[in-house]
Amino acid sequence: MKRVTFLLCILFAIATSFVIADMSGIHGTINPADGAKRIWAISGKNTVSGVPSLGAFSLNVRPGNWKLLIEAAKPYKDVVITNIIVEDGRYTNAGEIKLTKD
Repeated sequence: MKRVTFLLCILFAIATSFVIADMSGIHGTINPADGAKRIWAISGKNTVSGVPSLGAFSLNVRPGNWKLLIEAAKPYKDVVITNIIVEDGRYTNAGEIKLTKD
């Protein structure tokens, strides 16, 4: 029984490593750190969103051409960034996104 459990753990670890290796996404930071309520990534009919943590964000997305919409908290203005290219198995760094006041 111990051997079967051990083998199942090994198989799970191998399967998980392949899934993690194939992940793609977009990451970056927001300045000021508390200036954004939500980050949206949009590509065609695909939409992914997340809440930044301490000004940082990371979104798992499929490879392709994406647009980021930063939903700003008042008194800051929303920001749209276009043409973010995400390659298979890689994360694209959107860099530091500076928000301006309304």
